[in-house]
Amino acid sequence: MSAMVITVAQQKGGVGKSTLATHLAVAFAQAGYSTMLFDTDPQGTCTHWHAQRKSNDIGLVATSGWRLTRDLSMARESNDIIIIDTPPHAEMDIKVSVRAADMVLVPMQCSPADVWAVKETFNTIASESRQCMVVLNRVVHRANITDETKQKLQQLDIPVAEQELGNRVLFAASMESGLTVLDGFANPSQVEITNLVRELAAKLGLTYKGKAKSSGSDKASAVSATPANPEQGTETMVVKKKAVAAKKPAAKKPAAKKPAAKKPAAKKPATKKAAPKKKAAVKKVATKKPAAKKPAAKKPAAKKPAARKVVKKATKAVLKMAA
Repeated sequence: MSAMVITVAQQKGGVGKSTLATHLAVAFAQAGYSTMLFDTDPQGTCTHWHAQRKSNDIGLVATSGWRLTRDLSMARESNDIIIIDTPPHAEMDIKVSVRAADMVLVPMQCSPADVWAVKETFNTIASESRQCMVVLNRVVHRANITDETKQKLQQLDIPVAEQELGNRVLFAASMESGLTVLDGFANPSQVEITNLVRELAAKLGLTYKGKAKSSGSDKASAVSATPANPEQGTETMVVKKKAVAAKKPAAKKPAAKKPAAKKPAAKKPATKKAAPKKKAAVKKVATKKPAAKKPAAKKPAAKKPAARKVVKKATKAVLKMAA
């Protein structure tokens, strides 16, 4: 069976095309489909992401221009799903990618600038008579501008996916290590991608093997309270089991810091050293006192010679008188 081709296209840059393309590829691969990712963007975001990925579950072809048609014809027969990431501001490359697609996804943010830019993209898609759908990305829920954007797209007769992608740091943070929000523990971002792929598969007539997930599940709400932790530990996460194993040592590390609180024991030697100094000072004073008494003992020794001379003189005087 020839592969289903999904093209991610948008004339405006910075709307999350590469992030969406990589997440779709991983989602279909995890569902059991042989998946190939085509990177036609000169920036090579998907190529860099694939080089960091430690799993070989997804193939990658970096191509563009006239080579895209040739490479697509070769990849169609050996894969189930082909995801094409397109560059911005490249009308000819986008036309070739759209022409080859069974479905065109157009990611956009909720802003007037994105609404203006999406018109040109949909004119290109309409000229090729391809099925398409807008995916609202980096959505701030319960914001007025979100509702206003949906109303404007409805007025333009542009189909919009029911599942939106929230403005979550984990989408970008996981890309750095060649991962996605699907490569780890349950989280709200994972729920959004899974439901979007189920919706996309239904439109393409594919059987998606993953289970439907609710954004209000207990696991999702528990993880959403600590979204910063996954960013620090994504370097070693490839599957769910590895992610859980990597978390347990991280929880034990604070216990190693407790012995550091015993540092006050180092103060005891300081008090012992001060005591010997005082004793040494007392000994020096004691040795100086006997030194002061020795001159007093020498004075009587000097008087003895004087007494003997007097006796001798008196003896001589007596002898003279007797003579």
